[in-house]
Amino acid sequence: MESDQQLVAAAKRDKTQFVNLYDKYFDQIYKYMLTRVSDVQLAEDLTSQTFLIALEKIDTYEYMGKPFSAWLYRISINEMNLYFRKSKKEQDVSIKNWHETESGFEPADAGLKGSENEIHHLEKLKVLNNAMRQMKEDDQDILSLKYFEELSYQEIADVLGITVSNVGAKLNRATAKLAKACNF
Repeated sequence: MESDQQLVAAAKRDKTQFVNLYDKYFDQIYKYMLTRVSDVQLAEDLTSQTFLIALEKIDTYEYMGKPFSAWLYRISINEMNLYFRKSKKEQDVSIKNWHETESGFEPADAGLKGSENEIHHLEKLKVLNNAMRQMKEDDQDILSLKYFEELSYQEIADVLGITVSNVGAKLNRATAKLAKACNF
């Protein structure tokens, strides 16, 4: 398998080769967008816009020791934030909607439909959803990258352009804010 550097170099020489980067990272970026916007159509649109910008700007990309995916995440975060600023819409981080997509998500308690456990679980998800919506975009970004995308501290640092120790501090603060807001 070719490295990101090789794939980027090929895409810089021949834009049609960008399809290899697209194929490699589409699912990852789409999943991130879907967890942040909870709307399949919007996630598809923002993911498409992310890759269109990446294709247009591939000649300006320079390897700086960080993975290519960090650059894509940064573009996707910028596009999502731009969309919300332009539309002035409130994000809906509805975890329930994630389970309704075709991307393989399935509720962990699917066998407990109608039970008391499911009701309790859904109430907690609603509290989490409301708390996430009230948080700053930066806090939502770091929590999503860590807990939904399962990126390492180093990968998050690369995406957000901050130090690894700063990731730890910001993540701890954001997690504490979320826990306090949820009363967990």
